This record gives sequence, C-alpha cells and structure tokens, in this order.
Amino acid sequence: MSERERKYQNRILGVDPEHGLELLCEGTFERFVTVGGKKRRILVYVPAGARPSCAGVFVLGENGQTADDLLEGSLWKDLADHDRTREKFIVFYLEPQDGVWHTDEAFGDPDGDVAYVDAAYLDGCSRDLFCVHESKFYLVGCREGGVIANMAAMYHPVVWAGVCTVGGTSVDPAYMSAAAEDICVDLDGFEDEDHRILLRKGDVPVPAMILGDADQEDVMETLAGYWKKAAGITESGKTDERGVCEYVRTAQPPYPGNQEKEAYRVQTRLCRDAGADYANAWLEEIRTFLFSQRRWMGDPGGTLKVTRDPVADIGMRYCTEVIDGWRREWYIYEPESAKSRNGQKLPLVFAMHGYSCSGEIYAGDSCWHKVADRYGFLLVHPSGTLGKLRMETKATSSGNIDLPAWNVMREEGPDENRFFRYMLEKISEEYPVDRERVYITGHSYGSMMTQRLAITETELFAAAAPCSGVFFDAKALDIRTLPEVAVRPGEPEIPVWMFTGEYEAWLFPHIPKEDNITGDSILYWQKTNHLKEELPAEDDDRWIRKDRWNDLVFTNDEGIPMVRYTWVSDMPHATTEEMSFRIWEEFFSRLSRTDGKVRMDAV
Repeated sequence: MSERERKYQNRILGVDPEHGLELLCEGTFERFVTVGGKKRRILVYVPAGARPSCAGVFVLGENGQTADDLLEGSLWKDLADHDRTREKFIVFYLEPQDGVWHTDEAFGDPDGDVAYVDAAYLDGCSRDLFCVHESKFYLVGCREGGVIANMAAMYHPVVWAGVCTVGGTSVDPAYMSAAAEDICVDLDGFEDEDHRILLRKGDVPVPAMILGDADQEDVMETLAGYWKKAAGITESGKTDERGVCEYVRTAQPPYPGNQEKEAYRVQTRLCRDAGADYANAWLEEIRTFLFSQRRWMGDPGGTLKVTRDPVADIGMRYCTEVIDGWRREWYIYEPESAKSRNGQKLPLVFAMHGYSCSGEIYAGDSCWHKVADRYGFLLVHPSGTLGKLRMETKATSSGNIDLPAWNVMREEGPDENRFFRYMLEKISEEYPVDRERVYITGHSYGSMMTQRLAITETELFAAAAPCSGVFFDAKALDIRTLPEVAVRPGEPEIPVWMFTGEYEAWLFPHIPKEDNITGDSILYWQKTNHLKEELPAEDDDRWIRKDRWNDLVFTNDEGIPMVRYTWVSDMPHATTEEMSFRIWEEFFSRLSRTDGKVRMDAV
C-alpha cells in the first residue's frame, strides 16, 4: 500500500491523528487550459502537508523561461515546502507561448497572455486536486512576466489579493488607461452585468510591490501611480533604510465597517538587475508582502484586510485532540477585555466556518475577535473534518476532493453534537463560562451546523445566528429530515437570526416567499418558536431598511425577537465584520437562557 493510499484509508477510518486536515494530493501536476483555440500549460506544485483552502501564488517568469525552469530554478518550491504557516501554500507556474510574453497586446484580447493568466486563475479555483481559498490568490512576475502579471491584475483586479513585479514595470500606458476606464462586471462573488454599481477597474485596489531595475525609475513611478490611484492613496510614501518606499492609505475605504485601510498599500524599490536568477534574492520579501493581506468576498469588488495569524497575531489558543477517533481542532480567544473581569462569568460564542474552510480562515473573514475585544467575551472557532457535500452547485461538486465540512447529516464521520458538547464542557472547566449566555453562529455550511445545534441541542444555547443561513434547498442536505430533528419536542424555544446576501440565488433566494426555501425556513423557525406563521410581502412596511440591510423581526408576547431575517444588498455568498458586530450588539448581547427559558436582558 502506498503512503498516499495509507493516508487516505486512515483518514476515512478517522484514525490518522497526525494528518487529519491535510490534502491527499501532493507533488507536481501538469494541467492545461485552452485560450484562443490553443492548449496552454501550467505546472502546479502542492507541498506535502498543505491544507485545504491555502494560498495560491501564480508565478510568471521572463521570456524564454518555461514552467519547468521556474519549478527547478526559482525558490518558490522551497518556500512552499518550508512555509511556516500551518496551511502552507500552492505554487502555479505559468509559461509564455513559444517562449515570448506579448506585452504589447491590446486590453481585452480574448486570445492573449492576459486571457491565459485569467484561465489559469479559473483553473486554480477548481477543487479536483487542491483548493485555494478565494481570498488568497497572488500574482508574481519577473521582467516580461512581471509586465503581464500587472496587466492581468488590471484586467481582473477583484480576484487578486496582491501583485508583485520584479524588473518588469513597462506596462503600456494605453493599456493602463483602457483598464482604468473599463467597468467591472465581476464584483468578486456576483456579476454586475447591467453596470448598476459602475465600479471601474481602475478604482479596485490591488496591493502592489514593484521592484524596478535601476534604470526604470520613470516607468516604475508610472506603474506605482496606477496602483496608488486604484487604492485611493494620496499620501506621500515613507522610505526605510533599505530603500523601500511604502505608500499606505490613511483615509477610510468605501466600506470602513469591513475593510482595513492598512491593507491598501503599494511598495516600490529600485534594485540593480532585480530580475536576475529568477528573482530568488527577493522571494522571501515578496512572500511577506503578498501574504500580509487577503481579499475577502462581501463588499462589491471584495474586502481587503490585513492578514492576522490567529495565534501569533491575535493571541488565540490553538487546541487539537483526537476525539472519538477523529483529529479535531479549535481556536479559543480570551481577549484582554475579558481577562480584566476578575473572575466574572463570561459569555461564549461558537463561530463556525463554511465548507472547504477552517477555524483559522473564519477568524480572519468574520473578525469575531474584534467584537470580542470590544465587548469582552470568550470566542471559539472550531474546524470541521474532511468530507463532501451531496449537492451540485458552483461551489460544491461530487468531483471535489474531500474538504473540511461539518457532518450535519450524520453520515459516516464524527458526531458533531458530541464534539460541541465536549468543547463546551472542557472550555467551561478552563474558563469562567456563563452557561446562560452561550451562542452559536456560522457561515454557509457553518450556518447549517448552527441550525442543527439550535434544533438538537437547544438547551445549551441562548441564541443562534446562521449567516448565508436558511435551510439548503437540497433533499440530501435537509437537516429537518433527520430523526432527531423530526421528533424534536415542542420545547424549548431559541431565538434565531438568519442572514442572506442579495446575490445568493444559486443557493437560495433573498426574498422569502411561501414557495421558496427562504420563506420555508422562516416559517419553520416561527413554528418552532410558537409564533404566528407569516411572511410579509416585499413591500410590507414591517421591513426595516437601512443602508444595505433589509430586516424582518418577529417577536413573541414578551417582546423577545424569536425570529429575525435579514438580506443584505449588493452582497454575495459571504459574511462580513459588520455582520458580526450587528449579531452581538443587537441580538446575542440582549439574550440569555435561565432555567431553560429564553430571557431578554437589559442593555
């Protein structure tokens, strides 16, 4: 039996405690995309120990360098092998057709090199052998490849979290002008085909690092000017002792509740012969710059945030144990604001990631740690185990590799209820948990885990907030068909606040009606919580509308909001920091469960 077969068999049996969340595939893979009727090649390197939803770095060499040359000659493979993060990263090596990058191609050429980079990105989104998280796509190019990398980032800016040029700054000004004025149709998670939002590509920020050769100062400044304008940077740069000039935006970005201005950054540096030796001398600096930010879905065009390691940067405690034969992991966060309460009992929030992700990823996406910092409660980000979802959508497929998922349907795999009960008891032994104020929330498939726990472990939680979170419209994933759900007794009740985005119709519609799953979910929770079963019309004055938020609130006779529903305009299948704050400030913080009964507390 091969090592790969052994790992797979052990993982299925749940007895591989050392590699519970690693990808099965590792090594070098040759892949092809078709552009302009021609088959073009990509090499993909997946390091041993890489985890699902890691970062992906797309590397373009200079003229004459093949993907094989880059694999063997550049140090990106070594960096991936020895990456110090838990997840590691995947490297995609691209190569010019017939040895030459066409840096003079017109903007929007459907058959050119930029289209090839775009096709490689789309192939990188596939989940048949590996999984790159949508927030962690990065572009690097050397010399002529650097020119193409910048052109590709200008053409499709909403998908890249960073771009780096090494000795390749001479992007045609006509190309930059055309890119700056072109309207974004892809807004990172949804399409604006009728140009309603009118976001121009030249106004979409992409963090950029520009290493120019000593004789390229003028063209380097022109390129830096493009990316500074896109990021809304008007400030002067600061130059350090190494000659690195960094420009960082200080004005608030368009969506300050979600985006972080510190991630809007451009670096420039003049170097002698910057692209020599595959730019190996600069790769560690490039990696550090690129991975310092991620582009999350949520706001139109994406949401840039600074990358923070849960343990090293935020101060979370990483926990992992083999529970019932399955390697499980979770992060616990006790902010300083909670530690200063001198033994006072603390609320606890469990926040669950979606399909293919992890506790680490959801920490950065949802920013629940910022809410915990402000309000002083305990936070736990657990991770699911590898599995599949039995539904065919643009995000899930039977052809996907096994990716982290919650076992909500009680198929072969871990008993999630036992896992959460175990965590709650163990954390309660270690921290002063207020058992009357324990809450659950999660995004996407984490919202299904949230609802499953709300239905089957109701007495443990004071409230639940599933984000992108009505029931899934798929018979194979309808948790209401589970025996323990179907026979659920009429008591106890639990307040629930469901969220969806306007552009999630591929999974469920945002307008609730009696004949769709969104309306059906609201009616289910109304019945569960002994409320009148009703769905206000779209134009009913019971809708509360403010900014992007469209809220419905259904209260019981005591005025407790037992069912809430919100859809967010101009939002794809995503969650945001602003949503996390709303859930705590308007919902969790006001609710508790005493002697099994839900109570609304004074704020």
